[in-house]
Amino acid sequence: MKVPLIVAAAAALTFAALPSQAAVISGTYTSIGINTWRADLTVTNDANIARFAGFSVDFPSATNLQLVSSPAAWDSMVFQPDANLSDPGYLDSFLRNVTATLAPGQSVGGFGVSFNYAGGMPGALPFLVYDTSFNVLAAGNATIAAIPEPATALLAALGLAFIGLRSGRAYVRKTHATNKEVTA
Repeated sequence: MKVPLIVAAAAALTFAALPSQAAVISGTYTSIGINTWRADLTVTNDANIARFAGFSVDFPSATNLQLVSSPAAWDSMVFQPDANLSDPGYLDSFLRNVTATLAPGQSVGGFGVSFNYAGGMPGALPFLVYDTSFNVLAAGNATIAAIPEPATALLAALGLAFIGLRSGRAYVRKTHATNKEVTA
């Protein structure tokens, strides 16, 4: 009983010592089917890290991860979750040419992963950033925004139009009834 608590405390202390925002991973979620999502990610080096060369992004509670796109200069792979190890699926990406690292202020996009996720919209994605020797330089949670499905936006617009028509007709009826009372 005490062993999992000690392991959890050690992990928390390990990650607490890492720089919190040496890099930022952001992106968008797009629903591409029932319980099927696509995450399009962009990595930005927003601090003074001299040798930023790779990163990994966890996909908690996701299954059937598939690499959809990756920039040509990056070697990217997805790994499926392992239920026996309580390990989430993740995207791992590393520069093919480690002398061409991502300099401070630079960003690169084009990382795409599709996956299955039951339970609404996926949340934030934990990430780690590595140097050329695979030492962890930063950890955080990726900021992901949702792109609404066209069908959802269309239904919302139709609903608002219907409400507008109903309230407009009610206003006309009320005005017409008031005008009849005034003339009578």
